[in-house]
Amino acid sequence: MNFRYRVTILFCICLLTRLCFVAQYLDSCDSIDFALGLRDYDISRLQPHFPGYPVYLFTSWLFFKLFHHDVWALVIPGVLCSSLTIYPLSSLARHLFSERVALLTAVLYLINPLCWLQAERPTSDAMGLFFIIASAYFLYRITFSDCDNNQSSGKKIYLLLGSLCLGFGLGVRLSYFPFIILWIAVVVYLTTRSIHLKKHSTFYGCTGFITGISLWLFPQIAYIGWYHLWKNGLFFSHGHFTDWGGSIVTFGGLRRIACLVRSIWEYGLGGWWSGSSFSRLIPSFVMVISLLYSFKQHFSDRQRWFLGMYMIPYLIWIHFGQNVANPRHILPVIPILLLFISHGLCKAYEEVSRDISIRRNIFLFIRSFPGFPPKPYRGRKERDGSLTAAYCPVLFILTLIVSMSIFSLKLVIRYHHHIPAPIRLVQFVERQFDNLSTRIYCSEEKRFFEYYTPLWDVRMVRNAAQLNFDLQSSIDKPQNILVVHVSGEDKQFGTERSSLIMFQGNPYTDGLYKNLFLSVWNNL
Repeated sequence: MNFRYRVTILFCICLLTRLCFVAQYLDSCDSIDFALGLRDYDISRLQPHFPGYPVYLFTSWLFFKLFHHDVWALVIPGVLCSSLTIYPLSSLARHLFSERVALLTAVLYLINPLCWLQAERPTSDAMGLFFIIASAYFLYRITFSDCDNNQSSGKKIYLLLGSLCLGFGLGVRLSYFPFIILWIAVVVYLTTRSIHLKKHSTFYGCTGFITGISLWLFPQIAYIGWYHLWKNGLFFSHGHFTDWGGSIVTFGGLRRIACLVRSIWEYGLGGWWSGSSFSRLIPSFVMVISLLYSFKQHFSDRQRWFLGMYMIPYLIWIHFGQNVANPRHILPVIPILLLFISHGLCKAYEEVSRDISIRRNIFLFIRSFPGFPPKPYRGRKERDGSLTAAYCPVLFILTLIVSMSIFSLKLVIRYHHHIPAPIRLVQFVERQFDNLSTRIYCSEEKRFFEYYTPLWDVRMVRNAAQLNFDLQSSIDKPQNILVVHVSGEDKQFGTERSSLIMFQGNPYTDGLYKNLFLSVWNNL
């Protein structure tokens, strides 16, 4: 069975497993914004917020017309694109290292907890990842493939497709813009070093990139207007970096670095962390050993250069500009880490097998001489020891695959059947309180109340001062005043001793500190 057939089988398995556990609820404020955007696209009303996600929303809108179900419409693009990612990812791994590494990388991607879970969610991350990995594959092929003059036209197509995928992918997730640095580096490399494309690399690269952006940007400008798009972009960017976006301005220090490491290690790779199950220790040990063994190997200059240009700019962007407490932001990093893990495991297997084969050939060569003494009985133990050493990397691979499959399967089953914390909050308030005599103060959770219970009096505040100001400005004082906040915000609202109930969040979908607390306001 050749490589393409094997990858196609993995694609089918990936697609079927993703379809079995798709989300049943809108689990985040972003997904609420997307659902509202399906019916009335307006970024000024955060339906969705800037940059508008035009490619993802248009694709979801097509499925919405087909299914007439907002959650399914938002999930299916991620399911399809997440499964398709296996093709460019395995092809990239194959050209970087080997076919064996490529197949193992595809398997680990299929069962990775974050990659699997993000494919089930009504968000744009899985779809955006497909275009980034596809772009990386085409750009690597154009940069380091060995082509002669007769194949230069094929290299032009690779450059055009890689640039087109990147430009189009920014219409799915504009926050993946740091990968433009990889594209620029490739174009500059081709302009200065390539023999066959030196005159045309800039033209083909810019043509593909501009075409990809134009396919979504011009229709968006025509629909919204360039002034309103620019105005909303400035307003949203200012709030993201200075207030609520989780950038280094509002959340910094060593705690931020620890949070980023935890997002990558525990939630991205499924490794062990304080408070997690001890069953993760064994796969964590395998991953650590594999990564160390991979980094120990000699990488060519082109491998180091390309992987560095892929990883470093995006990691810098995450550290300074993104909410590191939300694991989905590190999604583009995970496939490359899985590639390193696969490379380390396969290298260990190849070296052990090669050493055993060399020792066996030397032994047989010496025994071929006349008068060579018969093989002693203890040779059987030596042979058994050699077989054990040969099977050790295989056992590591099987252990990692089985343990990670079980963990990821439990995770997606729980996600599929579990009601998200914000929706449980809305349902609880509906059961316990009367909407005519109740006012609710909250932050981002207001979007859930507006979507599921539009008749309730819900107001957005950030702290107790804003809450008091709103109450003093109100003519009518409600009988019940409820405050919703996340972990660590009780002091901001003065609700340390008045919490009514806690709704535990899912750190994979809600962030690391997103338990919701409902409190009764008594500071009138």
